[in-house]
Amino acid sequence: MLPDPERKLHRILLNYPSHKQGRMPEFRLLEAKTGRSRKDILLGLKYLEDHFYIEWPDKTTTQGIKVLKDDNDPPPARKSRSNLDYWTY
Repeated sequence: MLPDPERKLHRILLNYPSHKQGRMPEFRLLEAKTGRSRKDILLGLKYLEDHFYIEWPDKTTTQGIKVLKDDNDPPPARKSRSNLDYWTY
């Protein structure tokens, strides 16, 4: 689970209308949407990259950011061993 500031930044990147065409929001827009400074946004992007949520090859711009996974990926399915598991989990 991501910390709240990083989760918000990740959701903005994920839901940005044209992220599928390779265009990401600029730093000015991220500052306006998150209410954070550029320094804090850079730290958040670095955190997301370190935890493999995004790929960010060019650190001077946001245009090369690729979202690798969604924060809401479902957990792996568990196989039920008995009827008791149904009632206890």
